[in-house]
Amino acid sequence: MKKLVLLSVFSLVFVSALFAQAKIQFSDTKHDFGNVKEANGPVSHVFTFKNTGNAPLVIKNVETSCGCTSPEYTKEPVQPGKSGTVKATFDPSGRPNYFDKNLTVTSNAENSSVVLNIKGDVQAKVLTIEEQYPFAIDKVRFKSRIFELYKVLSTGTRTENLEVINTGTTPAILVFENVPAYITIKADPVSIPAGSKGTISCTYNATKKIDYGSVTDDITVKIKGVKGTLTVRANIIEDFSGLTSAELEKAPVVTREKTNHQFDKIKKGEKVSATFEIKNEGKTDLIIRKVTSDSKYVKSTIAENTVKPGKSTTLTLELTADDEPGEKFYATTVISNAPKQWSLTFYLIGTIE
Repeated sequence: MKKLVLLSVFSLVFVSALFAQAKIQFSDTKHDFGNVKEANGPVSHVFTFKNTGNAPLVIKNVETSCGCTSPEYTKEPVQPGKSGTVKATFDPSGRPNYFDKNLTVTSNAENSSVVLNIKGDVQAKVLTIEEQYPFAIDKVRFKSRIFELYKVLSTGTRTENLEVINTGTTPAILVFENVPAYITIKADPVSIPAGSKGTISCTYNATKKIDYGSVTDDITVKIKGVKGTLTVRANIIEDFSGLTSAELEKAPVVTREKTNHQFDKIKKGEKVSATFEIKNEGKTDLIIRKVTSDSKYVKSTIAENTVKPGKSTTLTLELTADDEPGEKFYATTVISNAPKQWSLTFYLIGTIE
């Protein structure tokens, strides 16, 4: 009889344990911040939940839909009948206008995934003149000191404009020096009145610059004897639009077997070398226009700049580990006359101790 009672109690405990399950119940899953002032910084809301199940509740993870939202949540197990929290913090910096963000809460509960939502409307910060025009030469302030010309066809030109403001009490005339023949730069108006805005236009003529890929030029600006520098960054792309279908059929086709080389941890000053094969599977010569690395610590060598159909060349990359310690990701770009894939990027990846 005692054995029967013990067996019944054991069975009851076993069954109860078998069916024990945490359940998560939030008091609310949505929050509207309303109007949020960007100038006031991050805003937060705390979502409260209760474990309505009969087993400890553990929050495994809270994933946000945007890096602008950060979560904090109860890490320790929440016992049945007890409560915990998920705090959502939204950073409005640089994010004016309406926002609508989700946080996905994953737990060991029966309802293992719950989506929380925050929304609101960010009222943009009123920027000062210094914030709107952060770069200055004498009393003239510039919205930027860089002209970015992302895509300049080799057969054409591209123009970008830059806004400036004269914060001085007298007119300002901008004089441009060291301007290469393929760049035309001018201010409008030529004499910018005190307290007024003006525009600098920069035109890049790629037909006068026999180059490809990323090209950088520094131009000197002189205002009332004070000198500063404006940088022009252009990305020159070969224009294949004039090729006929027959020419495209015969064009070079570039292929490669690998794109990266992973090296082990190396000490400062050590060298790493890797070789990549580049093959021409087209019907006419493949011409390597340019090879550039994004780091001064990487030396690149191309075996042959002209590759016959069916033949290959090799790209050798040598890294001298004089860079700062840490995980590294070095990129080298090869530009060619292959219309379908004119730019190839190769990587050296590893760690410098």
